[in-house]
Amino acid sequence: MPIKIKNSELTNETISALNILIDTDINAICAFRLSRIIKELTSIVEDKNKMERKIIDRWTKKDEMGNPEPVLDEGGNVVSGAVNITDSDRFKMEMDDFMDYENEIEFEKIDFEDLKLQTAKVRDLLKLEFLFN
Repeated sequence: MPIKIKNSELTNETISALNILIDTDINAICAFRLSRIIKELTSIVEDKNKMERKIIDRWTKKDEMGNPEPVLDEGGNVVSGAVNITDSDRFKMEMDDFMDYENEIEFEKIDFEDLKLQTAKVRDLLKLEFLFN
């Protein structure tokens, strides 16, 4: 049965948590399987990030030159990294649909006990619960 993971669960932090897990003292076979899963997930995360930027760009308010209009705070200062969205309802609907999309990875889930972990951070394991039986 393939591993299923929604776009909303795939972040750079997910990949970092996987890398941390591989760097711990775990079963060699599990480490190998996880390294193969990381390669596939990294590609999916890159594609997901590109599509997120496209969705944001599609709904970003632009000036007559096609450049994003700056967002200003109450003092009239430009808010770095912020954008004005032209239609927030449609933007939210498209982004929600995209984040709900479920990716399938053709690897079997791992039995957590097989890792034989001595220690682990709960916050990292929570990001990776989709991997384990």
